[in-house]
Amino acid sequence: MTVSRLSTTLVLIILAVTGCGGSSSSSGSSSMPPVSSGMARVRYADGAPELQALINGASSTICAGASVSCYLQVDGQTVATQFYYGSMTQFLFVTPGTLSLTALDDLGYRVGPLKSATLAAGKAYTLIVVGSYPNYRVLTFEEPASQKGNAQLSLYEASPTTPKAGFGSFTASSHSNFKQLGSATLGTVATVSPGAQVSNFGGYVGQRSTKYAEITPKGIDSFDKHDDLPFHNASRLSLFFYDQASGGQARVFGSLDR
Repeated sequence: MTVSRLSTTLVLIILAVTGCGGSSSSSGSSSMPPVSSGMARVRYADGAPELQALINGASSTICAGASVSCYLQVDGQTVATQFYYGSMTQFLFVTPGTLSLTALDDLGYRVGPLKSATLAAGKAYTLIVVGSYPNYRVLTFEEPASQKGNAQLSLYEASPTTPKAGFGSFTASSHSNFKQLGSATLGTVATVSPGAQVSNFGGYVGQRSTKYAEITPKGIDSFDKHDDLPFHNASRLSLFFYDQASGGQARVFGSLDR
């Protein structure tokens, strides 16, 4: 394998869970590699409901789902072979600076290149492709600092059509006791700590009366039977808020992070 700016290979896990107001999908836990001097750590996600390219004079969908091959290239190097709405890579090492992202299918039809913001050494980021044809862009989220010994809940606001959203927690077993904890605006990530250790815990996006989806740790990792945080190496439940997909698909995805 040719040595590139990205030093690890992709491992991608997508798990489906049932949410409120439509189905909601969750990605697997995403752990960050140890700090490497002079490098940044980045993961990539597709938050655009449809990636479309101009084909024979008309806009046509590429990267339609997990059943078709779609590649994500970063600075010309392939980092994922299945890049589609709701997918997310593991964290990868990159050289600091501005990255160029391109999504393309087997025939070479593509979206991009799309430029990220400037990344700094020693920091971690989530880059999310958002928008609709022909106006796609990359939102650059600097990863929240971990609070050692505390559970965390984060909302990544990546929905251009709904540029502000609230979020909160609830009792997972009974889907009750909804508590509003904060909000985030487009392109920002908001993080709160519900306590040092929590059980029977879930997170939602929206308001207590109008929720887009509910996600629990167990829905992401079935081994977390009691919806505990922290759980093994994961201390943060991350919620990703995307534009509505056609056909009423979910627009909240989740992961368990360090």
